[in-house]
Amino acid sequence: MSNIKHTIDEDKIAFITWDVENSSVNIMNPDTMTEFFGIMSDMIDNKEVKGIVVNSAKKDFIAGGDLKWFLQYDKSKEECFEMLHETHAAMRKMEKGGKPIVAAINGLALGGGCEIALACHHRIMNSDEKNRIGLVECSIGLFPGAGGTQRFLRMLGPQKAIMYITQSKKLTPKEAEKDGLVELCDPTDDINAKAKEWILSKGNSTQPWDVKGYVVPGTPVGLGQVVGVTEFFSVSNAMAYKTTHGNMPHIKNVLSAIYHGASCDMDNALEVESRYFVATLFSKETRNMIRSGFTYIQDAAKGKSKPKGFEPKTFKKVSVLGAGMMGAGIAYMTAKAGIDVVLKDVSLENAEKGKAYGEGLEKKKLSKGYTTKEKVEALLSKVKPSDSVEDLRDCDLIIEAVFENEKLKNTITKETEAVISDTAIFASNTSTIPITSLATASARPDKFIGLHFFSPVDKMPLVEIIVGEKTSDETLAAAVDFVTKIKKTPIIVNDGRGFFTSRVFGKYVNEGILMLSEGIPPAVIDNVAKKIGMPVGPLAVSDEVTLNLMLDVMSQSPELTEKEKELQSIATEIVEKHGRSSKKSGKGFYEYPEGGKKYLWPEWKNIYPQKEDYDTDEVGKRLFHAMVIDAYKCLDSGVIREPKDADVGSILGLGFPIYTGGIMSYIDYVGAKEFQEYSEKLAAKYGERFELPASLKERIKNAKNNSIFN
Repeated sequence: MSNIKHTIDEDKIAFITWDVENSSVNIMNPDTMTEFFGIMSDMIDNKEVKGIVVNSAKKDFIAGGDLKWFLQYDKSKEECFEMLHETHAAMRKMEKGGKPIVAAINGLALGGGCEIALACHHRIMNSDEKNRIGLVECSIGLFPGAGGTQRFLRMLGPQKAIMYITQSKKLTPKEAEKDGLVELCDPTDDINAKAKEWILSKGNSTQPWDVKGYVVPGTPVGLGQVVGVTEFFSVSNAMAYKTTHGNMPHIKNVLSAIYHGASCDMDNALEVESRYFVATLFSKETRNMIRSGFTYIQDAAKGKSKPKGFEPKTFKKVSVLGAGMMGAGIAYMTAKAGIDVVLKDVSLENAEKGKAYGEGLEKKKLSKGYTTKEKVEALLSKVKPSDSVEDLRDCDLIIEAVFENEKLKNTITKETEAVISDTAIFASNTSTIPITSLATASARPDKFIGLHFFSPVDKMPLVEIIVGEKTSDETLAAAVDFVTKIKKTPIIVNDGRGFFTSRVFGKYVNEGILMLSEGIPPAVIDNVAKKIGMPVGPLAVSDEVTLNLMLDVMSQSPELTEKEKELQSIATEIVEKHGRSSKKSGKGFYEYPEGGKKYLWPEWKNIYPQKEDYDTDEVGKRLFHAMVIDAYKCLDSGVIREPKDADVGSILGLGFPIYTGGIMSYIDYVGAKEFQEYSEKLAAKYGERFELPASLKERIKNAKNNSIFN
């Protein structure tokens, strides 16, 4: 097998071409890297070769490292360090071998692909606006380990290097040119000819950092002695901690690699990078982020949960019933996927407003140059506002997205089924009402399914596909096809009140309200929630979803535990006695002054006298354990089919911190036995909601290496 090909032309220019077999993209792994560096070394040593062009036979340059290989890496830290040392040595030979080397970049040059390009003496990039170059490893819990931190530092200076790497910025061709990283060529130009021309006309074979007297930009007399530079790194560390709260070791390590590498020569700087990279790769947080944040989510996004034996389903026309923010968002994403949409509401005026939502999003993109007027017009032409049920006759899929009221949804189901074809699928975008219950209003329950989108639809990637008791596998397969077609990530959830995300999320909000009623200061509750990695505190997010909705859902629940009844009483008092229900009303747990910044309502301390002896560690653990235990109950009862579905759903739908691996992986993250011990401590203090199911206790008892899932 040959993944890397090479030729030498009549002018003695060598072309080393990445063309990984049996893959749509060029990826870096031990096989491809060994082959590439072997050929590169031969070409450098070949006295006839005047220069070298590195290029790609695929639509992209090099997409980066093979993350599955990193995840399965089973060597020691010492062996990993030695591997990196050999990689650096090979790339330094590229830089110091005396032959000018040019990267001819088409498509994407990301992660390790960008690092290969940075080790070349010159980079020529196709100027097509879709192309990108960047070091994106931080997005999956790693950081550049093939010299990227040190070469970016020396090319861009510390400020841009830190910003671009920690934010995993993908630079457009124009941005990369402005930063001096690349020379651009027109998409119609022969990029290989341009690269060859540079070698023959300029042919520089020395990197700036290998010239005697070179200093890193912004550090002219040694890092520690420069006014402003040390302060900059201190501020960077503080800002990183403010964002990550110390939960993301890869961010801390990349900052350390750049800081310490800045005061070294390149070879010592690369050794510094290697030591921090090894520490990062072997951290449990990074393993979690690669496994759940990449592998699990990528598999879900590809629709691998789809039932077997069904051909891909195509949708010619979809109808969305209800043109509120949710329905408008679903219609917009469907049209973006190239599917015609009928957006129906009770009035044509409402339907037009729903279409205008998508128009507003596209106008913002147009103003920033991310789209064209023609593309916007083509997209909007696919959305037909309507107030007539007759317009639904030839739709393949109906998505009902009206208010969360079972009687209303049932009425709409019957009205719609009277006109649509027998083969059309009816989906409800309910967040709490069981699909089996809603399907009783349908004459074709096998064609009835739940599609739970998250708001705002254009930004939130997750869709829960909810299977009712009579939903057919054919309908489920078609639903998976639709969700992946509109570029959303599906998880399959079996029926039950609240399904998975809404149910588990409710436990997070509930625990926050209960802690407030116990006298824990509200600022502590929400700040601790953010410190442990949740994007929003339980009280702030309760204001978003509204206590009225929470009470409405509780009122429809057939059974409430004693603690849930207590919570219902607390929430009722907050709404009815104190008049505080939501952000929308301007009065929730927070005050929302018009034109001003929100702040916690100061009267809580008078309503619920506040403790001074609270344990902030316990506050965070209560929030986590309340969610995790209920998530396991979903798995135990069959609401969730696999632990990885819970992890994907919690990360994408709840904002559960990715460094833990997700809501089920959290048990392994802290250690199964430790999780059980702390749960027992909480159960003794706060009651049965923290008691572990018998099956979970059994799993923990039989756990290997203190792990029950991974």
